[in-house]
Order: sequence, then C-alpha cells, then structure tokens
Amino acid sequence: MNLRLTFVNLPHMKQHSCHELKIGQDWIIRRFFSFILYGFLTFFPGALFPEPLNIEVKADSAILINADTGAILFEKNGRKQQFPASITKIATCFYTLQQFEDKLDVEVTAEAEAISTVTDVAKRKSRYTLPAWWLETSSSHIGLKKGEVLTLEDLLYGMMIASGNDASNVIAQFISGTIPLFMEEVNLFLKKLGCTDTHFCNPHGLHHPKHVTTAYDMALMTKEALKNSNFRKIVKTSRYTKPKTNKQPSSVLLQTNKLLRKDKKQFYYPKAIGVKTGFTSDAQNTLVAAAEKDGRCLIAVLLKTKERDDIFIDAKKLFEAAFSQPKLQKTLLKSGSQKGLLLKGAKQTLIPYIQKDVKMEYYPAEEPNLSCKMHLKKDLFPPIEKGSVIGEIQILNKGEVSLLSVPVYAKERVDLSLSSSVKNFFFSRKSKEDKVASSLSLITFFKWLLSLSLMIGIPLGLYSLYKKSNSPTRNLG
Repeated sequence: MNLRLTFVNLPHMKQHSCHELKIGQDWIIRRFFSFILYGFLTFFPGALFPEPLNIEVKADSAILINADTGAILFEKNGRKQQFPASITKIATCFYTLQQFEDKLDVEVTAEAEAISTVTDVAKRKSRYTLPAWWLETSSSHIGLKKGEVLTLEDLLYGMMIASGNDASNVIAQFISGTIPLFMEEVNLFLKKLGCTDTHFCNPHGLHHPKHVTTAYDMALMTKEALKNSNFRKIVKTSRYTKPKTNKQPSSVLLQTNKLLRKDKKQFYYPKAIGVKTGFTSDAQNTLVAAAEKDGRCLIAVLLKTKERDDIFIDAKKLFEAAFSQPKLQKTLLKSGSQKGLLLKGAKQTLIPYIQKDVKMEYYPAEEPNLSCKMHLKKDLFPPIEKGSVIGEIQILNKGEVSLLSVPVYAKERVDLSLSSSVKNFFFSRKSKEDKVASSLSLITFFKWLLSLSLMIGIPLGLYSLYKKSNSPTRNLG
C-alpha cells in the first residue's frame, strides 16, 4: 500500500526567513508541512501488502476487479489488445441506457439497412472494406424482419440475453440516426470513461481488424455500467419472453451466459449477476462476468479461450478464490496528539488531536492503494477553543473516492498573539466577533501589564519611602 498524507485548505502560516521566501512561497509550504506531516506518518505501523490471487487461467487475457473500488485482484495480459466479439454489446447497452433511461417503452422499427446481411467470406474477401456493421449470415440474431416493431426494452433484452446482432444494429440506428454516427458517439463515451485502448467499429462485435479492446477496458466499462439499475436487471436475466410483434409471434430467449443458467449445473454459479458472452473465430471465446457476495461485487473478464467452457471455468475459479479470502483489519492512524501546526497570528501552536484509531478493513488480494488527506477548515483562525473540530482526515482510494473520514480536534486552546490582536483591532476589516476576540486579547494584555506594574511598582515605592524615612536630617544652622 502506498499511503500519503496531504493537507487541504491550509490556514495562514507564519512566514519563514527572507532567504527561504526568495525560493518561493509554494516551496515553503511544502517544506514546512513535510516536517509537520512526519508526525502523522510515524503513526502508520506498517504498509498493507497485497497478496494477488495465485491462479492459472486458460484465457490469453484476464482480469478480476472490485466493481466498487476498481482494485485489481488478478491480471494476466490485462492491457493487451484483443478482439472482443459480442461482449461489445455491453458498451452498446450501457450507452443506450444513458440516452434513453426513462424511455424503454418507446417503439422502434427495424429498418432494412440495419439488418443487411452478407457472408463472413464476403467480408474477408473485401478486406473489410464493406460496412463494418453489416450482419453475417452465420452470426447470432433474434430474427428481426424489415418493418418489425418492438420496444427498445425488448431489443435490449434480445441483444444482451440472446446476443442478437440484428437487435444491436436496430438500436444503434434508432439512437443516433445512423450506425456509423452511433459508433463515433460510443467510442467518445468510452474514452471519457477511461477506456483508452478500445475502439469499436460496430455495435455487435462481429470481427473487424480494427475492432479491439483490452480486458482492463472491458472491466472498466462494465464497472460503470453496473451502476445502472436497468443494466443490472437486463444482464442477470436468464430467460426472457419476447412479446408478439407485427411480424412474429412471441418467443422465448435464453441466456448465453451459463453462469446464470440453473439448467447448466456444471457451470451455474449462484453468486453470478451477469453479464455477457462472446465468440467469433478470430476472437475465440470471451466473457465478462460479475458476481456478488455480502455486498461485495467483483467483475471478471476472460478473453480468447479455445474451448467455450473454459471461460466459465476460469470465471468461477477467480470468483471463488477471491470470495474465500478473509477480510483483514489494519490500524492506519493511532489516536492521540499529532505534531503541531503554527498558524499565522497564533499565540500558541495548534495541536491536532484524533480521538479514535483510524482502522481499515480490506481483502488481501485487493491492493489498498490509499491516500490520506487532512482537510482543515477554511475559516480556521485564532482564537480556537480546546476540543473544537478543526477539520477531518479522509482516507481515499486510488480513484479519489473517500472510504472513511475522521474528525480532527484542537488539543488545546489557541489564542491570538498580542501583535495580531493590536493589528486586528486597529487596522483590519475583521468581523465583529474577531474584533471582540482582539479586544479581549488586548484587555488580557493590559491586565497582565497592570499586574506586572503593581508587582514591581509597589515594592519599589515602599522601598523608596523606607529609604527616605531612614535618611539623616540635614542641619541648616
């Protein structure tokens, strides 16, 4: 685990020497706080060392991630570009739901262009100069006919459950007007998600030499897609009845993902919640799978296995190895006083105080790449009462998501210095409360000065009287 502690919203500090000021104010802040932060960092008793899963998988590329944190539990050629086949439909479905989340009952008509079909041999002979979205006669489909009308929801189920390539094209044309425009939008959408090694030429995944992705990118887009409730509902469905249309009677669609099929006992995995399989002769077998246990969701991506069953065997191996690991706990910060902060205008040093130990629970295979940030209040300025909250410490993961936060208190009261009190009272445009604080500091000072004067003046006066009364009288006659 790499852990760093950073201060945010820093209050004013006393300036250093002129020599240091010449180097630059930013350098001073970094130098000053690097000294202060040492006190915090010494309270970390040790690093959290990840224990990656030691598993053999048959897939050429594979990855297992935590769907919530993005932590990588296992990786094999995770950044190697591969042909995805029908797991491409994850991106098509997710993007469509982003555009039409509340309009899934809208009716869509299958146009002739969207269901145009050629042989895969014809595509290869053309050296893939034919439109990349054209369907292939031997590819998976749900039998859509020209002019057939279905709801967008029915098309999404047909695409994700039965892997209908024709449904993918009809959806794409409906969403963007043309399939090429849809692909431009999807690729831009994926780039914004961070899928930088992915480029899709069509919405279904039929082979094209420039249609590529990586196991990491597929895991990343699926991680985001699973945040969508409709996406989750669709991809975990094992059986769907497609209603009767103007062209065809109703039909039953069966899930291609055997992890979700109870009738496939050898591969059925009760913890599985989706998501999509794929196959072409070039991509071979591909799978993106998700499983959940005790609120912890994991995503497995398997790319390029020779045998169909191996993608399901590999996925179950990865899930079981991860779910069998016990959760560990580590103390990151211990309670107590920390090194002091010298605020500008303060009479005393501000001592941050943590009331309770900061502890972190984690699984051994999930590398907890954390950062620790102390957020100090923007209006932090003397006087500061003892026990008042001066900010908080946040523990963040690699994606800058806050995992937990702990309040930080002032160990002792911090008053305004005399010089700051005078300056604030007579010259600054502070609030009424600050003026009161400054005047109270001045009153305290004058009380102290009066007490000191009395302590020194009274003895001196008495001594002077004593000396005068005991001096010999001078005879003038």
